[in-house]
Order: sequence, then structure tokens, then C-alpha cells
Amino acid sequence: MASIKQQVEEEAKRGWSQPDAAEVERLGISSMCCALGLSMYEIQPDGHCLYAAVADQLNLHQKVDRPTDYKATRQAAAKEMRTHPEQYKPFISDSDEQMAGIINPQAGTTNSEDAQDQHFQAYCHAVQNTAVWGGQPEILALSRAFRTPIHIVQAGVPVLKVGQEEFEDGRKPLFISYHRKMYGLGEHYNSLRPQLA
Repeated sequence: MASIKQQVEEEAKRGWSQPDAAEVERLGISSMCCALGLSMYEIQPDGHCLYAAVADQLNLHQKVDRPTDYKATRQAAAKEMRTHPEQYKPFISDSDEQMAGIINPQAGTTNSEDAQDQHFQAYCHAVQNTAVWGGQPEILALSRAFRTPIHIVQAGVPVLKVGQEEFEDGRKPLFISYHRKMYGLGEHYNSLRPQLA
């Protein structure tokens, strides 16, 4: 039996190569979407993708007086985080602060409550007013702000269901997809809409 290294070398000689990671991810997400009766709606990769994807879902599923946009969802996430800082502060990392443009020369070295509060408030300001990327804490904040579960579809893992246990009152979940490899600029979110018949 040939070793894995030998098999790879033989395949390389024959012109076979490793599958493209972006294509593998695309196929994995497409397969899950098909099983869920969903199709991907492309969101512009501009730093607002999480918030724009959630806004698209809200516009599809919620009765809203006027269309929701990424600015409104950013504002809602920041407001939720400011209202309940104890539920979010522990999960904002130094790298999150750096991505938000917060200069924190004492990162990880100070236990000052005032310093932590100032950095958290600066982070919330960035969430609300800049194109800083959103992740797990912001998804939780959006779920709570709009009182609805958010399901995240990604390749190779089960659907991540944020807020599912909090909002078990029959609310229809919002569906978004999370991509690590499909976009050259890095991580990205898209909206997942019901497939048309």
C-alpha cells in the first residue's frame, strides 16, 4: 500500500491536483442550501456583509414599515451590545479591537474597569459607524435585537443556530451563509433566500 505522500506525488505526475478550497466550500454550502430549500443571494463584500445579509433576511421575513438596511442592523447590534455589555465584553478579543481600529497599547495587561469600558464603548461605536467585520458576538446581538433566531450555513459543519433556544415561539429563523474560502478578500456572509419553484 502506497503512502499518502507517494499517492500525492503520483497524482501530481498525472496532472491531478488538490481540489480548489473555494470550490469545495461552494459545493458544500450549495448542497446544504439545496437540502434546506434555500438559494444563495450574493451580498457585496464590503465589510458590511453580515449586516446586509441580516437586513435582507429581515426584509424577506419580517413585517417592516420600511426596508431595513445594513446601517439599521449595525445600529441595532451596537445598541444591544451597549445595553447588555456583560454579555458581550468577554467575547471581544484584542484582535477584534484592532480590526475595529481601536488602538489599545495595554491590550491584555490592564484590569481597569474604566479602561475595559472605554474600549468596549469604542468597539460598539465602530460596529455602528464603520465597515468593521462582524462575527459571533455581533450575530448574537442581532438575534437578540430582532428577537429571532439566526441560522448560519457553512461548509462541512452542521447549521449553527444562534438564538434558537431563546426564541422558540415559532419565529422563522433568518438564514445566512458564512464563507471562509470563496472570496479573495477573506471571510464573508451571504443571505439565503427560499428557492423559487
